[in-house]
Amino acid sequence: MRRVVVLYVLMSRLKIYAQMLFRYRPREFWNDVLSESFDLRGVGHYRLSEDDNRRMYEAKRDLIAGQLDRFGIAAGPATRVLEIGCGVGYWTEYLKGRGVRHYTGNDITPVSVTTLRQRYPEFEFVQGDAGEISLSPAAYDLALMVDVTQHITDDAAFSRAMANVWQAIAPGGTFLVTYWDPATNKMLATRLRLNRIEKPRPLSAYTAVWGGGSTVLNTIAFNDKHLAVVRKTW
Repeated sequence: MRRVVVLYVLMSRLKIYAQMLFRYRPREFWNDVLSESFDLRGVGHYRLSEDDNRRMYEAKRDLIAGQLDRFGIAAGPATRVLEIGCGVGYWTEYLKGRGVRHYTGNDITPVSVTTLRQRYPEFEFVQGDAGEISLSPAAYDLALMVDVTQHITDDAAFSRAMANVWQAIAPGGTFLVTYWDPATNKMLATRLRLNRIEKPRPLSAYTAVWGGGSTVLNTIAFNDKHLAVVRKTW
């Protein structure tokens, strides 16, 4: 029986690695990854332990908390929050702990949305591509997209996602989004020869979609990426 289980796990991982190397289909890829490992290893660094990933996420949490405090960005009971790429619910739990009551989480994978709906029945979850889901205009005060955008490897899909999320943020609202800048991470060229699931873009690729109504309040190092704090002015 144990050999059967081991064989099943190996076959599952081979399927995942084959997509990483040759044919990346985001919905299928991430659903396979999270179905096998619905924890921080699934959304973080798979080669690290769950404890190591948790420490990494706690460092990210502290960085985000610092930016919220620095710029007086509300994240409480009255704040309407949108998270794109909610994954295993780490930021869902963080926002709930801050008192957020109006939260919409989106993920491309059915396993994420199904699981998180069960864990957080008080919140709303929407499954689908970020560029294709229906988001009401100016419906959110705060949007988060953490460790997600580099996995949108198709440029047209990236533009659709950025435009859709941006139009859903209310004037005066804030977008916290991470980006992987090839100009400041020289390891990207090597990493991208090994997989097809990531594509770095400079911040200018994002602001080009948002247009003149975006004001970048700050950018900070965020693990192997950067975090941009962006205010929607109109």
